[in-house]
Amino acid sequence: MTKPKIDKDCCTGCGICIDSCPTNSLELVEDISSLVRPDTCTGCAACVDACPLECIKMEE
Repeated sequence: MTKPKIDKDCCTGCGICIDSCPTNSLELVEDISSLVRPDTCTGCAACVDACPLECIKMEE
């Protein structure tokens, strides 16, 4: 299953992706969005669509 890969150098910590995640799999860690609960992630890509800077891509 594909999971979001967050570009840590690109992420500004705005939290929009976190708010968009229906499974609450993302959290801010040191002001950077992180996939902290990969087991709950369904790979829906809502976070990818929500990121205004396109810092998130889906990867195997």
